[in-house]
Amino acid sequence: MEIPGSTYLYALATVSITFVGFSALLMMFRQTMGSGITKYDSFFTLSFVQTGFIVTAGSMLPQLLALFEWSHNTVWRVSSTIMAIMVLSFVVTFPVRRRAATGARAPLYVDVLLAIQALIAMSLISDAIGKPFEPGAALYASAMASFLLTSGIAYLMALSVTLREPIRR
Repeated sequence: MEIPGSTYLYALATVSITFVGFSALLMMFRQTMGSGITKYDSFFTLSFVQTGFIVTAGSMLPQLLALFEWSHNTVWRVSSTIMAIMVLSFVVTFPVRRRAATGARAPLYVDVLLAIQALIAMSLISDAIGKPFEPGAALYASAMASFLLTSGIAYLMALSVTLREPIRR
């Protein structure tokens, strides 16, 4: 049973998987330039692979649940609940993981993007509860796309910082 929004979500999954591959390029680039991989490089890559896979899983989850012939309302509520947990888990653990990798506090732009991602998780919780709107494809797909967009912005900003670091040979 095809659910509304599934074509968009499949396209989003494709973009997200492409993002995962692209984010891993930093490791290859740094190694090609003769630099060893730092703890930050590993953290950087792992973080963006995680966000890409969260979006990919979230984009495919509703159609998987629809295979059980659940009502659309139930599919969106369950999908929203699961993805809210995934997004919140990422957001809550990120500062600790980043500090362990860098030994420093995150820049302000990271905090701002994490706050936006926390709001994305709240919108998924709203979709799961069904307040103020009935659960559906629009809010869910918007949340998944917004999570990928904020991750992409974070990637570009972090990449610009990483590429300014001197290459160690």
